[in-house]
Amino acid sequence: MDAAIAAIAHPARRHLLLLVRDGERTPSDLADRVGLTRPATSQHLRVLRDVGLVTVRSRGGNRYYRAEQERLEALRAQLEDFWLGRVEALKRTAERDASDE
Repeated sequence: MDAAIAAIAHPARRHLLLLVRDGERTPSDLADRVGLTRPATSQHLRVLRDVGLVTVRSRGGNRYYRAEQERLEALRAQLEDFWLGRVEALKRTAERDASDE
């Protein structure tokens, strides 16, 4: 999962994921929407594909990218668990500090 977290650290990749979350899109369409060159878009999509966050389907001469929903949900759950633990610890510390005053 660390590789997936590293992959979404780049803002362009997060933008691409949002665009393919609800349906398939071609690299050309994605490049136009994100404002990247087609080669740069393809490189970002390759990173997302390599960590399992998107899948690709070829049809004719086109490639179609789509978010891998189960993998995204697993990533969301891991990030949520990480932050919930930190937020709860911060809350306990703040409450303890407030009661010491």
